[in-house]
Amino acid sequence: MKRIKKFLILILVMGLIIASIPIIYIIISNTQEQENIHIEFLPKRMKSYPNHTAWLLLDIRTKSSDLMSNLSLMINTNASIAMKYEIWETSLLNKVVEVFLYPNTTHLDYEIEIEAIVYSGGISKKEYASIEIVDWTLEIPPEIEAMKDEFVSYLLLNHSNYKINASIIWEGLGRAPQILVVEHYLFKSTYWEMELAKHATMAPYDWVKIYLRPRFSLYPNWSGTINSWSSGNHTVVEVEPPDEIYR
Repeated sequence: MKRIKKFLILILVMGLIIASIPIIYIIISNTQEQENIHIEFLPKRMKSYPNHTAWLLLDIRTKSSDLMSNLSLMINTNASIAMKYEIWETSLLNKVVEVFLYPNTTHLDYEIEIEAIVYSGGISKKEYASIEIVDWTLEIPPEIEAMKDEFVSYLLLNHSNYKINASIIWEGLGRAPQILVVEHYLFKSTYWEMELAKHATMAPYDWVKIYLRPRFSLYPNWSGTINSWSSGNHTVVEVEPPDEIYR
């Protein structure tokens, strides 16, 4: 009798193992498929303020052009906020998505959480970022516009392949909040991001620097500096671009 019970228990265990094999296979297969999709916010955390444009990048890469061609994107937030995004097709395996959020005074002292979900081939993958809304102002002083124009003039004369000229409209997105020693300002045109950094001190240390990022790229591809703005010598010196964006 004991042998029969042991035999029945053994049969039951073997049956459960055999029945679970398809489930295990599906889980492993789905995990492997998920590894073929990469999604990442740049940056994952930032600060913004009322009437400012919070500008994030979303890097999406796949190991299969079929996955990319069938990919769909959904972006959600934990608050009611104006938002839009633009997708740049960089290659068969890569997309750069620019996500813009527009906080107002109702979001002050609130942390906006952003969830990005990509779907393709029956699988999905998620990524998260957050934006802290702080008390700050949007003002871009005329001096900053003059600094920007100096670099635009230099690029017009020395890098005509960038197709940057005086007729391009640059939308000023404001100043990076709560940073005082080095002020950071963002500008956006149809195809370019320009970040302008100003060292808020006196000559000869009051340098100004910009980088340029093609909006279809994750990284800047050009940078230049003026060693001292108040000296009156506004010669632009080309330097190595940073390896990341500033927010």
